[in-house]
Amino acid sequence: MEKHGVTFKDYALANANLAAGMPVAKVCEVLGIEEPLWAEAQEFWGNQMVSMSMEDMQFYGEVFTNPKQGRFANVAGAASGPKEVLKKYPEWDDFIKITQHIHIASNYGFEVDLKEEYDLSMTEYSQLAMHWSGYLKKNVIDVSANYAKGDASEEELAEMERINNLHTDLMQKWETFFENIYKNKGSGIADDIEF
Repeated sequence: MEKHGVTFKDYALANANLAAGMPVAKVCEVLGIEEPLWAEAQEFWGNQMVSMSMEDMQFYGEVFTNPKQGRFANVAGAASGPKEVLKKYPEWDDFIKITQHIHIASNYGFEVDLKEEYDLSMTEYSQLAMHWSGYLKKNVIDVSANYAKGDASEEELAEMERINNLHTDLMQKWETFFENIYKNKGSGIADDIEF
């Protein structure tokens, strides 16, 4: 099924690239349609979302972490893939720093401009989140599940403990760092609530 030559996957990829900052005109150029036809395709697929398969919906959710595929794979100006953002921020410490910055700033009523502060789009931040979530799943959650079944090695358990300890240390380090920055910039959101 398609609308004006736009399949559901095209629609998902186009929206992911739009979210990453690609102009509508460029999306239309890639899809080979005019903007009014793109608007109709968007409306059509938006209305179809409720009846899409679980596989299609999973693709739609995941494509925002890697929108450089399909028709958008080799397009100049398309969102970069996870490998590119990991070149900018290759360390787990980098991701935890950014995450804690967002969290602490929000507690004090501020919003972090990812583009200005870290040269990241929301798509790129999501790509980092997916990468490090996968790292934790493989090295902590899966190992813990295997341990419960009696299938985890001593090396895996030692690595799981190292990662858990490092996670705690990094979270505390960046929480303290950003608390010191924001505590004098504004009041915390909870400060205005009376109990």
